[in-house]
Amino acid sequence: MARYLCMAIFFLLLAPGRSMAFTAHQVTTEARIAFEQILDLWRAEDLERLYGRLDHPAAWGWDYFAERMVYASRVPACCWEKLQDVSVAARDADHVVINATVGFEVEGVGTRFVTRDFHLLRIDGIWKIPMKDVLTLSEYNFQRIPRKIYRQTP
Repeated sequence: MARYLCMAIFFLLLAPGRSMAFTAHQVTTEARIAFEQILDLWRAEDLERLYGRLDHPAAWGWDYFAERMVYASRVPACCWEKLQDVSVAARDADHVVINATVGFEVEGVGTRFVTRDFHLLRIDGIWKIPMKDVLTLSEYNFQRIPRKIYRQTP
């Protein structure tokens, strides 16, 4: 009887582990799709939804982000220029490193390409990229005329 009880407990503990197990392919595919969605939100200048996909310190709130993004001189390019030479490596189920060449439309210049690593973290089920990456790549300049003044909807 004790043997059956031990086996039953073993299988009960093992069953959730199987369903929660992740495959590297599944994680990398989800993260790549999320990264493309983040770039699309950025290109569309949907800053409120983009802000929800950013990992940032508490001190860097909406106002900090929006006031810099209106002075951005670069946005992700469209179509085939947006994302090239992508390789994705899963560190664990909630951390992925994407190495990619991302095209950016530079105001008055054309498309420029940046190759680098992007660290995506899954926080509360949502893949997020560090806010500092977006702000750095946007090359905001407070001497520019702002694109648009954003007010966050209540």
